Amino acid sequence: MQYLKLDHMIHYIHQLDNFKYPGHLFKLHQGGHHERLGTYNRLAYLNNAYIELLDVYKPDVLLKMIKTDEGRVSFPSKIVQDNYSQGIKTLAFRTQDIHQLKKDLETRNIEVIGPVDMHRENVKGDKTSWKLLYIADPDYRVKPPFFIQWSEAEEVRNAKLEPLQQKEFTIRTINIHSTEREHTVKKWEYWFDMEKISETKTYTALKLKNDDVVYHIYDGEHSGYKSVTLRDDKTSSSYTLIIRGASYQFEAD
Repeated sequence: MQYLKLDHMIHYIHQLDNFKYPGHLFKLHQGGHHERLGTYNRLAYLNNAYIELLDVYKPDVLLKMIKTDEGRVSFPSKIVQDNYSQGIKTLAFRTQDIHQLKKDLETRNIEVIGPVDMHRENVKGDKTSWKLLYIADPDYRVKPPFFIQWSEAEEVRNAKLEPLQQKEFTIRTINIHSTEREHTVKKWEYWFDMEKISETKTYTALKLKNDDVVYHIYDGEHSGYKSVTLRDDKTSSSYTLIIRGASYQFEAD
């Protein structure tokens, strides 16, 4: 499996226009509208990834979309599947060659949908474009991460984002619950060529081979993305922020 890294996580926020993190902990930047999905976003750029805050502005468009093959595995489909409950819905892994990645997955008999051309437009009319690739397995235990390739070269995009990044915050772990932990672990190991780095009676720790973020998959009564652990270089003690269906746990450097 080729080079993959965590690109972003998606946190569904109802009435996003009125949302702010307490104390403006994360600075929110305007994203844009996904016209074909009926969604829009705001973005918080951190040291090693970003948080996409997502809301729905055209529910009828989204409901029609998720009836299609692409729509049922698309990133906002989990919002509807969860009856619009707020929280972290899925993740995106970044690739530099999405067409080769598709070939690699299909060689391993992993069915995929895409690449799908996407774009968003902000209030100034500026467009950002990218391609998405989905694993065609609507696993309702834990929605699989999807793949993204940005239209700009990585070094160009990184240079543009650097002034927006809050480099004091680094995502360390993403904590996931599964009603069938062994099933989810095996799927993620195979789909994403992840390494198992540790295991206990209650969770399994996985990571991508070319990234430092660790994914803790716990036994749970309900499946889903539960929390994210971050390093905060500007704090001397740990703290937790529970907001809109998600838990952000901060650790001192």
